[in-house]
Amino acid sequence: MARRVFITGDTHQSHDIHKLNSHCFLEGNELTKDDILIICGDGGFVWDGSEEDRFWQGWLDRRPWTTVYVDGNHENFNLLKTYPEVTFMGAKAHKINNSLYHIERGEVMTINGYTFFCFGGAFSHDVAWRTENISWWQDELPNQEEVDHGLDMLDQYNNKVDFIITHDLPDDMSKIIRYDDKDMSIYDHTHIHLGRYLNQIYYNTDFKKWFAGHYHINRDVLKITILYNDILEIIDPNTFVRIEDRILNRTYTKEEIKTILQEEDLYISYEKIGRKDDFRRGEFISSAEDFFLPGVEEEELAWVTRMYNAYCAKRYTMED
Repeated sequence: MARRVFITGDTHQSHDIHKLNSHCFLEGNELTKDDILIICGDGGFVWDGSEEDRFWQGWLDRRPWTTVYVDGNHENFNLLKTYPEVTFMGAKAHKINNSLYHIERGEVMTINGYTFFCFGGAFSHDVAWRTENISWWQDELPNQEEVDHGLDMLDQYNNKVDFIITHDLPDDMSKIIRYDDKDMSIYDHTHIHLGRYLNQIYYNTDFKKWFAGHYHINRDVLKITILYNDILEIIDPNTFVRIEDRILNRTYTKEEIKTILQEEDLYISYEKIGRKDDFRRGEFISSAEDFFLPGVEEEELAWVTRMYNAYCAKRYTMED
C-alpha cells in the first residue's frame, strides 16, 4: 500500500506549527506512521535543547504521521549534529525521535518509488539581529564536502530525480521574487554560496517538481513551488492536491467577528488577539466594542480576522 505524502513550508517550532494541528490539517487525522509529511526547512525543533524543544518534538511525535524536514537557516546546527545518524527512506538522516527525522544535505529519499533529492540551508536575512552560535550559525550555508556529496548523489541517479526539496532558492529564482541580498562576507572561507550551487542543480538536473520554503509566501516560480502555510499532498510527480486550511482561512462579517470576540471576552492589540492576561502589563488593548466603532475599514477587518484565526489555531494546537 502506497504511503501518503504531504509537504509544507516553515514551522519555526511554536510560531507556524499550528497549521499541522488536528483542526487545521484534517487530513492528518486519517494518516498513520507510514505516511510522511515533509517540511521545507526552518523546522526549528532543535534550537537550544530546552524543555520547549522537547515539548514540540513530543507534540510532533503524537501526530498520526511521520515528519521529515530539511534544515533551513533558523536551526541550531551544532546541536542538530549531536543526534544519531540513521537511514530513513534510503537517505542519511538525524533521528530526533521515532516520528521526526532531519534529512541531511545531498541525500536522496525514495518514497513510493519516487526520488526526492534534499538539500537544506539558506541565507539569513536577519543576521544583524542575531548572535553567532546562539541564534545564528555559519553552517546555514554548506561546505565543500556537502556540495560535492550532493553532486555525487545526483550523478548516481544520472542527474535525474522526481522531486527536489530545499529551503532556499536558486539565485535566478531569488532574483525573480526580488530577494538578492546574499552577502558572503559574513561567512568564513569554508562555506559555499548556496544560491549559485542551487542554480547549478536547477539547470543540470532532470526533475519534475522543486519545493522550497524560507520566503514566507505561497507562490509558484517556474518549476518551483514556494510553500509557507499551504500544505500539498503529493500524489505523483505531476499531481498535487492543495489542502485547504479550515481555520487560518476563515472569513467573517464585521458583526460576526465582533460578536465572537465579545462572547469569548477577547481583546485586540496591534500584534494579537487574546484574553486580558495574555497581554503585557501596560500594553495597549481594545475591546471588540471599542474597536468596531463606525468607520472600521475592510483592511482592518481582514487584519483582525487573521489574528483571531491565528489565536484559534494556536489554542487548538495546545489542546492536541
